[in-house]
Amino acid sequence: MRIAIIGAGATGLTAAWKLSEKKHSVTVYEKSDQLGGLAAAIPIGNDRLDIYYHHIFTNDTYFVDTVKELGLEPELKWYEPSNVIYIHKKIYPFTSPMDLLMFKPLSFISRIRMGLMVLQARFVKDHLAIENTTAREWIIKRGGKECYDLIWEPLLHSKFDVDTENIAATWIWNKFKLRGSSRGKNISKELLGYLDGGFIKLYEKMADKIRENGGEIRLNHPVQEIMKDIDIFRIKANGKTEQYDRVIFTASPEKLSHVIKGMGKTYLDMLRKIVYKANICMILELKESLSPYYWMTIADKDLPFVLVIEQTNLIKDHKYGSHIVYLSRYLDPANELFQKDDDTIKDLFTDGLKKIFPDFSVDWIIRAHVNRAMDAQPVVRTGYSKLIPDAQTPMKGLYLTSMSQIYPEDRGQNYAIRSGLEAANMLK
Repeated sequence: MRIAIIGAGATGLTAAWKLSEKKHSVTVYEKSDQLGGLAAAIPIGNDRLDIYYHHIFTNDTYFVDTVKELGLEPELKWYEPSNVIYIHKKIYPFTSPMDLLMFKPLSFISRIRMGLMVLQARFVKDHLAIENTTAREWIIKRGGKECYDLIWEPLLHSKFDVDTENIAATWIWNKFKLRGSSRGKNISKELLGYLDGGFIKLYEKMADKIRENGGEIRLNHPVQEIMKDIDIFRIKANGKTEQYDRVIFTASPEKLSHVIKGMGKTYLDMLRKIVYKANICMILELKESLSPYYWMTIADKDLPFVLVIEQTNLIKDHKYGSHIVYLSRYLDPANELFQKDDDTIKDLFTDGLKKIFPDFSVDWIIRAHVNRAMDAQPVVRTGYSKLIPDAQTPMKGLYLTSMSQIYPEDRGQNYAIRSGLEAANMLK
């Protein structure tokens, strides 16, 4: 078959790779000039760096198996992170259960309740039973109001902005479950994985395989229209129309609603019910290290970012030639901050950094890179399972597979690869 795949992120490339192995003729359309989607990379020093921060967990088996299959296992390294939380203008360790027991901003009773809440998340088997409960209600019932107000409400707000009050308990439950299961038998120790040279290596390897198998990857080719004429699909991109037997669309459902022609209004309206949060991620190349920590969660609404991630405190085998820091903020696309220019973002973020690290100086900055993504995080609100569209659309032969459909799991490379494998298996 001739198969068009829209999107050269992890899902699209995985599907294209597997379908090309089955001798199908595959064409991948990508609107940007880079492979990898949210895992795209830029050159930094004598190395490459993901434009958005990434790591994997020990239980990300689809990802690990793919790395092995493509011969990259020697380049997958495992590191023990140091995680902290910034709250009440102080930094506290926040990696192990012992850190929680010693976490003084919370009363002792609240610490115990929060620890039990996280542990009990492992034993929740039916996520549908809690999806009509808000994260706020679920956390307060199990961890207490102090726990919610001090820690989880600021974090949920920084992730979901104006939709904070509507987020389903399923989302936060899955976060607890994921982090707990990634520790294995040793609950006090967590390991995170990273590919030497950036995760882009994996997707470039997939792209090489696709091309070796006769497939084609077209960068700078945004799709304007998807039409169907009896049994043939017509894809219009860059003013040129080509024919295909099947189509796999890997961007957000809302994006599909704007390019598909001949689909009923009811279905298009359904696609638009799932909304996403945008992300601003600034990378700083610094002359000096900010701290000894890898991951700093910001539980302070007065700061313009939610995370400070010092990449070089986790990744040991790098050639960046500098200290690498990510500053990240999720927000509604309509938020005025998302509309501000790069220089304004840089000033706001560096001013915020000075509040946490008074010794930090803008003179430390070698270069700053501001990256933005429109569809960075699906808004997992109550009743979310009823919003998810099927992979097989009403238009036979057109498939939709996006990060909004991996529920109850949250976004991540592991599940993006799983979605690509499932999409490839759907096409007989």
